[in-house]
Amino acid sequence: MFARSISFRLKPNSIAKFTKLIEDETLPLLRKQKGFQDEITLFVPGGRDAVGISLWDQKESAEAPIIAMGIPTC
Repeated sequence: MFARSISFRLKPNSIAKFTKLIEDETLPLLRKQKGFQDEITLFVPGGRDAVGISLWDQKESAEAPIIAMGIPTC
């Protein structure tokens, strides 16, 4: 299993809107990706910081969507 994490800085009072975006748009796209296992999103209560952790079967599966968008990987 391989995990990829992404940090976010949200606009004030936007956690509910962000959660809906993850559930309605991001998760359906991730579920179509080969090797995707699950997604965990964490928020700082009352804050603006969030972390998304996506779980994949292997490193290559986790990097494939990022490479397809032209974003360099580590």
